[in-house]
Amino acid sequence: MRKIIYLIQCPPQWIKTPPLGLECIRNYLKTKNIETKIIDLNIIAYKLIKATKKDWLSLNKEFGKNLFFIIKENAPSLFNNLIKKIKDAWGVGISLFKHNQSFSFNVASMLRKIYPHLTIVFGGPHTLFMKLYKDTFLNEFKWVIGEGESGIYTLIKDKKQTVIEYEELDDIDNLPFVEFNSFNIKMYSFSLPLISSRGCIRKCNFCTERLLYKKFRQHSPQYIVEQIKYLIKKHNVSNFVFQDSLINANLKWLEEFSRLIIKNKLNIKWEAQAIIRDDFSCELAELMKKSGCFNLFIGLESASDKILQDMNKGFTQKQALDFFKALKRGKLHFEISIIVDYPGETEKNFEETVNFIVKNKSIIPKIAQINPYIDYFTRNYTPQAFALQKVNRLVKILEKEKIPYTKSFINNLIYNHAD
Repeated sequence: MRKIIYLIQCPPQWIKTPPLGLECIRNYLKTKNIETKIIDLNIIAYKLIKATKKDWLSLNKEFGKNLFFIIKENAPSLFNNLIKKIKDAWGVGISLFKHNQSFSFNVASMLRKIYPHLTIVFGGPHTLFMKLYKDTFLNEFKWVIGEGESGIYTLIKDKKQTVIEYEELDDIDNLPFVEFNSFNIKMYSFSLPLISSRGCIRKCNFCTERLLYKKFRQHSPQYIVEQIKYLIKKHNVSNFVFQDSLINANLKWLEEFSRLIIKNKLNIKWEAQAIIRDDFSCELAELMKKSGCFNLFIGLESASDKILQDMNKGFTQKQALDFFKALKRGKLHFEISIIVDYPGETEKNFEETVNFIVKNKSIIPKIAQINPYIDYFTRNYTPQAFALQKVNRLVKILEKEKIPYTKSFINNLIYNHAD
């Protein structure tokens, strides 16, 4: 029997770009002569029921729980088409996130009833937590924890295995370029996602990224530039979003990448996440800007040296300010995120962060995100009232001081109705 694999992205989830993780797996399996197709139920559902972006990305647990049944009642064609498409499938892989888990499990249960012998594999970030929580769903399906390509291939080869953990590729430059052939990119934002590295060189205590990968690996600058050239030619796009944890893990890499973009006259716009480091120069910031970088998202989180140490952030307040000054001198726009009420944070520590932002408002262009500390490891998704009060106090200060911030990213990581 020919093995056809369908990779499914369930809603509600990010709608700006096609799901890059599924595209990476599809291209990898193609090198193994396994026919693989992607169904982005997320973007189809979003367009079909004409939901608002606010509802889709609100992290409202009730909305996420009810969405499957809302679509089943009001737009049953979505499920009817899915059932028809996968009738000849050997298996399906479903990408699991916290916000889409209810919908994903409902889809899996529906498909299992209709096709009892269908192999169903769950991957994605939330599989890690299913294991930590010792969830009963672990016994009903197959699981890939960590990187997806090699893991799902192992499960395809060996039907007896049910859980694969951290099968990580050593040389990611051997991977084929992502193509996005399975998507109508006009349904998204005309920006395509890229990833230049896997893992992170930092180990922040609150961050789940440190548990999703065991080791840090990076594509060569030449690989990424050739990937960009390929996508420009194929899709006539010029905007790219790097989905790495950080773009500046290796400064020599970043300099070479930026120079290659300029040398090849690619004329693109790109954005990425970056970490604070004390060896970053304004000359590199200028080079990045010249190559098309128009924004960096940076996790400051706190300006209290004590809290930064408790978080294991790897920098001090002074180093953060020096880094921001280098970006400012290089005229490279950036945004910062803040976490309030991290365990052990006192009023003095909070005030240190507030004062740092106010004092340096001419240097910091924008506050991208403010959230109270959320403990994902214990399922404690509901912050205390005084934590929310701290967020509100900080927002009022930003407004008083006329410091720009993104309103939709205030408390945006809070699940409105927690488990």
